[in-house]
Amino acid sequence: MKIRNSRCWSKAGPERYLAGIAGVCIAFALRYVLHPVLHDDIPMLFFAINCIVIAFFYGFWPSFWMLVVSIPIAFYFFVEPFKTFDPGLDKTDVFTLVVYSTLVGLAAVMLELLHREKYKSALLVLVSDTRYRLLVEADEDRRVALKHK
Repeated sequence: MKIRNSRCWSKAGPERYLAGIAGVCIAFALRYVLHPVLHDDIPMLFFAINCIVIAFFYGFWPSFWMLVVSIPIAFYFFVEPFKTFDPGLDKTDVFTLVVYSTLVGLAAVMLELLHREKYKSALLVLVSDTRYRLLVEADEDRRVALKHK
């Protein structure tokens, strides 16, 4: 049986984007506090963790948009030269961008597919339970009709 609304497993509305923005703020704060220790190493780690957590709770699209918001923040504040958008990204910066984007994207897609299948199976359980109840009721009605003959 094909379930068309299996992609509707997460709640709609602005709550998921507000949670994502709050997570970006927390990730920024953690990375900013640890900046003296980390310098320009792993600039997107906390942002990537936030995106994966958002993907787990709210789905692919909020996670994707939090990644889009996080990349410029991470590169502006935590990649040398700090607090500037240097137009010339070096090979390390491009590699960092590709690695984090790929990992976050892959994790978000996998979590989205898992949640869709979980939601689909829950819907199928409800459908089969309803069909079973209807079958039992029809059987009881048939038995009652046979007794009255």
